[in-house]
Amino acid sequence: MRILVVGAILGGSVPMGKSICDAFVAIGQQASWLDFSPLLPQFLEIRVSPDQDRIRAFMASLKKRLLDEVIAFQPEMILGMAQSPLNNPGLLAAFRRAGIKVCYWFVEDWQLFSYWKDIASCFDHFFTIQKEPFLMALKSAGCSSAYYLPVAFDDLAAPSTAPKEPAIPVSFVGAPYPNRVHFFKKLPGPLQLFGEDWDQHPNPSVQIGNRRVSESECREIYRRTVVNLNLHSSMRPDGFGAGDFVNPRTFEIAGLGAFQVTDMRQLLPPHFDLAAELSAFGQWNAMRAAIEYFSTHEDERKAIAANGKRRVLQEHTYRHRAQEIMSLVLP
Repeated sequence: MRILVVGAILGGSVPMGKSICDAFVAIGQQASWLDFSPLLPQFLEIRVSPDQDRIRAFMASLKKRLLDEVIAFQPEMILGMAQSPLNNPGLLAAFRRAGIKVCYWFVEDWQLFSYWKDIASCFDHFFTIQKEPFLMALKSAGCSSAYYLPVAFDDLAAPSTAPKEPAIPVSFVGAPYPNRVHFFKKLPGPLQLFGEDWDQHPNPSVQIGNRRVSESECREIYRRTVVNLNLHSSMRPDGFGAGDFVNPRTFEIAGLGAFQVTDMRQLLPPHFDLAAELSAFGQWNAMRAAIEYFSTHEDERKAIAANGKRRVLQEHTYRHRAQEIMSLVLP
């Protein structure tokens, strides 16, 4: 099947688009990735521009690039990633009339990003990283096929050949959401923070704070870290252990065979054994205590990390997700 994966301009779904595209190829499909991320500098200028003509011209250029790729590649299926410029209802309807299956992978929190309301009904299949009540909300919005599809680990990415640098005792890689800013201030000791905009928050643990950390850099940090912190995002400063979706970091750290402690998520138990394959906690004090405990218990860390890696490679790679998508899309 010819599959066109439409990538985003910015954000975490950019590498996810490349990963799922590579996974389609790995399972025998003919897939092409339409990468919009090189347009990021232009997009950042347009986003703050008061020139409406310039904004319209930029949007028209996105549409033209998409159409040109569809005409050249002639896909039988299009998969849009979250934040990708696949949001024109008229264009989506035209694709469907032409016999193209049009799908979307909404790898975001439905309560934080609400643009799904305007586009969900335009797709043949709409994949989400959350279940109820989002699936019911999608149905009410006119979506005829909503399907839970968690994110995954990219086992096809080139393995690192660089030697490990000195170990990092405790680290976190990601954006400074309010809950992370709040709780990481309460964590004394050798914490290292990496991620765009951390330089706007007074924390001596910040190592890289003025730019986005690349995927290859993330992997190196995970591999070097003794205890990786995985605190899911929340707009509430005191938000801890109450969310549902499982973030990409969970699968990535485990898939690399690195050790992590994470906050509890409602959808985490079906994917991992919370005692043998990773360590999850519903309260900050328990998570903090676990950081201290596992920092000095190497054998337990290694055993849990090995179990987590085994589980990910057996069930949670992008090839597994690509196969799930194909099982739904193909007759």
